[in-house]
Amino acid sequence: MAVEPVAGSAATEPLLQQEQGATAHYRIIVEDADLPSKSNLGVSIPQAVFNLVNIYVGIGLLAMPYAFALSGWMAFAALLATAGLFCLSAHLIIKCFDKLDPGESHTYPALGTAALGPRGQYVVAAFAVAEFFTGSCLVIVVIWQELILCLPEAGVFGMSAFHATVVISLVAVLPLLLIPSFQGLSWLSLLGCCSTLVVVLTVAGVVAIDPLRRKMPHQPPEPHDVLRLGIVQASGIFAISLSGHSSLPALRNSMREPQKFKTVLNAGFISMLFIYAIVGGAGYWYWGRSVTALVTTDLARSSPFAGKSLLIPGVTVDRIVAACVLVNVYTTYPCLVLVIQDMVWSVMPWSQGPSGSVRAPLKVTAAAFRITVFLVGNCIAFAAYSLMGNVMSLMGGICSMCCSLLLPSSFFMLLYWRNVKPSVRWAVFGILTGGLALMVLITIENVLDIRHRLQATQTPLGMQEAAWIFSRQMMTWS
Repeated sequence: MAVEPVAGSAATEPLLQQEQGATAHYRIIVEDADLPSKSNLGVSIPQAVFNLVNIYVGIGLLAMPYAFALSGWMAFAALLATAGLFCLSAHLIIKCFDKLDPGESHTYPALGTAALGPRGQYVVAAFAVAEFFTGSCLVIVVIWQELILCLPEAGVFGMSAFHATVVISLVAVLPLLLIPSFQGLSWLSLLGCCSTLVVVLTVAGVVAIDPLRRKMPHQPPEPHDVLRLGIVQASGIFAISLSGHSSLPALRNSMREPQKFKTVLNAGFISMLFIYAIVGGAGYWYWGRSVTALVTTDLARSSPFAGKSLLIPGVTVDRIVAACVLVNVYTTYPCLVLVIQDMVWSVMPWSQGPSGSVRAPLKVTAAAFRITVFLVGNCIAFAAYSLMGNVMSLMGGICSMCCSLLLPSSFFMLLYWRNVKPSVRWAVFGILTGGLALMVLITIENVLDIRHRLQATQTPLGMQEAAWIFSRQMMTWS
């Protein structure tokens, strides 16, 4: 698909007329949205919010207390500023769609074509697919990690715990890949959001049960700070925990009323802000400076719930939290694969329909593609479990910043440069500069952390550690 500029360069002239009217429907990858709107076509606003929150809120939630410990109570301000920045960049993506014709394919690669020319779609698709594929591989690893915690140490079915985990995850995830649309995954996203809510309530419950921290094993409890120099690293944790903008066009196209996606963005980012603030603030209040990188460790070792069974012997709170984390990442994976399918299919030459629309793939073809992505991801995760995690962590961090901050602000500047006030230009330029700085800092932090670990252990960084680094992004400087 290629969109040719109209009378002028892409940086100075509107490429196509803006959308007319609020009832336009768009052709999407996994569902045909060109059909007349019906009550059973597309997801509703609440369903879209659940899908968005479920894609964005992942392992980063567990690193929130650590981020607060890095920066002190000023983490609330840093989290608010970061959430506002990423919400604004998300709105920039949607605003750029106004430069596309209503019959045009409204995908992220299509914006790349509009802003950068025919080859722009391939640049955008490459970054987006790299971001989500590396992220999906790390999600597979986290599924393995959390599933191992729920299995007996001796293993099951005559296999070791690790090998049993790989087999069980294969059998459990494959049926979800047969669901062809975000609408079909809405119930799964609701389940993932419920598991996230359990984690939030558990961390908040620790403070409610022991607000004065008298039940902590080490007394006196760790102190708190108002501001620490680690606020820069904490901002990196907040940044990647709020990134994932490559999924937004697919989520928008899956809606029954795409023109109301701005409401979904606002509701989704406000929800994430409250979720992260509650977990981060409550965790930091209780564990102070001693909080570890993943709050599940603190729940298991130094909380009122530590070692206590609920109803069934051996079913402890920390195991329940691990199971909820497992459910969260388990329900996130199919959504990630759908986004990858959307990106790849939209740039294939044979997928192009009339007037720049995109033909939906055959159901068998789409299902085969999703299963192939899953199997390839499993092979890479298994083979690279102890070798290539550092590379995937770096790629994930760099691509996330590019797709969530750099590309949206760049596209907006190219498409709207002559149509906005100087103050808006400077604001968007600030977003672009801030995104570039964050990407550089995240890259430097990952490289230094990897170097430190290699020097300390003389062994390659494992995939488990990579998943941890990817979720926390910018942890303690080496």
